[in-house]
Amino acid sequence: MPGPVYFWNEKVLYVGPGLAAGLHAHHAVQVCLPLSGPVRLRSSPGARWGSYDGAVIPSDVPHESDTPVARLVTLWLDAETPEARRLVEPDRHAIVAIQASTLRVLVPHLRAWWENLQGGQQATSLLDQVVRVLAPCERPSGPLDLRVARARELLHAAPMRRLKLSDLAAAVSLSSSRLAHLLRAQLGLPVRRYLLWLRLRDALREMARGATTTEAAHAAGFADAPHLDRTFRRMFGFTPSALRRASTFVQDGLSTAG
Repeated sequence: MPGPVYFWNEKVLYVGPGLAAGLHAHHAVQVCLPLSGPVRLRSSPGARWGSYDGAVIPSDVPHESDTPVARLVTLWLDAETPEARRLVEPDRHAIVAIQASTLRVLVPHLRAWWENLQGGQQATSLLDQVVRVLAPCERPSGPLDLRVARARELLHAAPMRRLKLSDLAAAVSLSSSRLAHLLRAQLGLPVRRYLLWLRLRDALREMARGATTTEAAHAAGFADAPHLDRTFRRMFGFTPSALRRASTFVQDGLSTAG
């Protein structure tokens, strides 16, 4: 049964059939919750496949899956969001299996959701519930450096997600090399790749609002639809058209709230 994608600014919830995904990595913590048998995942072409009834994949960890499952709930959370930081231990760089005891709590709620898909407000509640069950306690982690937080604000506000590192560094009173070091340490990505991730999110937002792949690509600053396809595949393991085929609609979670 095809299902929806609920999209917020820094979070995505997908409820539907699983997709085979080639080796990829993205700037999001991913929670993978199959409801129709385990999903197979591995972190490199030479690694052994692992069978998971549920998994948390830290940001920027390469991974792939080869056998689609019939029913899958997946969350993607931007790595620097409070929810993502609760889910993953600092410096964790490997796929983490979710404990069976935790799945026994989660799976009944997920199955009930599957049977009665609802709007954006209920999707928000489901996402929050999953995070609370997986990480009931806050992890001790310091806040972002104030200069990094300000730089992140400027990156998010940059027109068409284009901003030179030198200009960004000047705006927060740091040298380019120092800011580059801080951004990589605290956001996990260099500036250019972080901006690319934001542009990919912009394209997904446009598709969530009904744009074609070509329209979404141009609105998000990609050269054309093939450029967006290549970037999407590199970061998600499949193309936007594959996502569209698997979901009956792509839905903006904010616009459906209430």
